[in-house]
Amino acid sequence: MYKALSAAYYIGMILILGGILLQLNDIPYAFIFLAIGLIPFLGVRLFNFINAKPENKRLNAIMVVSALFFTAAVIAIYYNRSYWIIGVLLTATLDLYVSFRKYKR
Repeated sequence: MYKALSAAYYIGMILILGGILLQLNDIPYAFIFLAIGLIPFLGVRLFNFINAKPENKRLNAIMVVSALFFTAAVIAIYYNRSYWIIGVLLTATLDLYVSFRKYKR
């Protein structure tokens, strides 16, 4: 099951990256790529939060908040707002912060 979740997560991240690149080039259907990529992105992060060890709950909660910032960015893209990049930058910053923290095994 974890291999399937990992594969879905990576496919979602590839769709998100593609959607961001399409949005930067003002291609009209970028929102669809981002929305489809957001589904496994948010789903896997929520799954990890629910099934995390108590000592790792804080880091997984940060990852869920990061995914929610990205959800806000996708909603801003849908409404054609130019501040969608702030949500993407907040997501990247929180992900970078968590990547330097150590998960306890």
